[in-house]
Amino acid sequence: MTDLDTQDWVRVASLSDIPDEGIGYPAKADGLGIAIFRYEDRLYALEDLCPHLGFPLSEGMMQFGEVICGWHGWHVRLEDGRCGRERGATKVFPCEVRNGDVYVKLF
Repeated sequence: MTDLDTQDWVRVASLSDIPDEGIGYPAKADGLGIAIFRYEDRLYALEDLCPHLGFPLSEGMMQFGEVICGWHGWHVRLEDGRCGRERGATKVFPCEVRNGDVYVKLF
């Protein structure tokens, strides 16, 4: 049995649904909004809320490994969810591709 077989992993999309690098994809995992981003041949999954005022990160602009919130310009790192110059962080979830589907591991 792999980690993927446990109930903590939730299918959120087909890999073909995920746009090219720089554009977010909004998904749901057990009712939780997830923003999926492609960056340097990897997928990243973050809670789809800016830690500042809750703007959907999937609608933000991504560059240099960060999502920039469209409301107030907060920078959220894909790798760990932490904000660069600002205080705060958003949740980051492990993300895997299996058989052409994207899965996110919820905690």
